[in-house]
Amino acid sequence: MWQKRQFELLRDEIAVALASLAEVADLQSLVRQPLSQPRRGLAALSADGRPWPLLPLIVCEAICGSYRHALPAAAAIQLFMAAGDVFDDIEDADSSESLSARYGPAVATNVATTLLSLAEKSITRLKDRGVADSVIVRVTDAVNSFFMSACAGQHLDLSLSSDIAISEDDYLRVVGMKSASQVECACHIGALLANERQELVDIFAKFGHNLGMAAQITNDIRGVTRGSDILEHKNTLPVIYALTQAEGESRKQLELAFRKPSESVADPTQIRDLLFRIGAIHYTTIKTEFYKQLALDNLSEIERHGTSVERLKSFLE
Repeated sequence: MWQKRQFELLRDEIAVALASLAEVADLQSLVRQPLSQPRRGLAALSADGRPWPLLPLIVCEAICGSYRHALPAAAAIQLFMAAGDVFDDIEDADSSESLSARYGPAVATNVATTLLSLAEKSITRLKDRGVADSVIVRVTDAVNSFFMSACAGQHLDLSLSSDIAISEDDYLRVVGMKSASQVECACHIGALLANERQELVDIFAKFGHNLGMAAQITNDIRGVTRGSDILEHKNTLPVIYALTQAEGESRKQLELAFRKPSESVADPTQIRDLLFRIGAIHYTTIKTEFYKQLALDNLSEIERHGTSVERLKSFLE
């Protein structure tokens, strides 16, 4: 029940941001689309049942017992993330359902830019919630820093995307900068708006990083087992590990399946079974559990500061 109420309030806050586009209904409709994708603020609860858009609110409430003053920041994070999604689709050009594929890169770029502007405006609404100017400045600086890290991660990803021989260390670095930094940002901001103890803010940021790493690597496993990442030639952690282990014909199969650009279409079932036989899925699962354990260790440290962590544990189940 608490999730439903928080989602309603977050959507109301996002609606306030979108209201400034009321005179351009077509643009407002386009801006709503990336916000309605899975794990974004206008979407239904994600398939894994975890309320990802509520993370900054859950962190804030865990520390200080309230969260409503953090709603503009939570909305801003959703707007920033949606902008990043649109820019990613333009740069990767690998989705026929993306805004850029359906309306062209110019329209998609304008939508992403609009989302960025709405995000910055949302942060300024913290003032209306009684948040001190000094804290708003810190929130603005932190959000921009984390999303600059995501931009740097995207640059590395684009630079390495055609390299089938990418190392595990390089891949994890990209994941940390591009994906985990967004979850880290949500936790950092939630903690920053709840208390002045920098030590606790830092621990929550570490929790967010490890949670984000675990979540992305879990997505890697799903992408392979469902076949979508195989069809899209995505060189994720299971594939990187498999390439270090495979020899002979098995390695040739993997190289053909994941080399970019590639005109060949691999049989997803065959490649998935090969990844299982090599032990890539098992290895990646262990890596996921490693980051989950780090996140649980962070929660234990947070609990020692007198903060409730029960709702946060649900993200690791």
